[in-house]
Amino acid sequence: MKKSDFDFDVEKYSLLFFNRLSEKDKRLYAGIESMRLGYHGVGEVAKRFAIHKHTVRRGQRELLSEDLLPTDQVRRSGGGRKKKSRR
Repeated sequence: MKKSDFDFDVEKYSLLFFNRLSEKDKRLYAGIESMRLGYHGVGEVAKRFAIHKHTVRRGQRELLSEDLLPTDQVRRSGGGRKKKSRR
């Protein structure tokens, strides 16, 4: 196989993939990428995906905790606009 058979921009496709993820999945993916990069990984990932460093660190904490049970909810319950009360 020639090198040109697999010649594509990994950065471009990782950004496209990142933008299709849910909020929690974005944090987890950013956490994985920053751990893979090692020292200064948090800053590099935050810059590449245009997110805050705290978001990347939160993703790392969530990965390191063993509370990664699959859930159907993407957001915490109770958020959003409150229903209009009937009077």
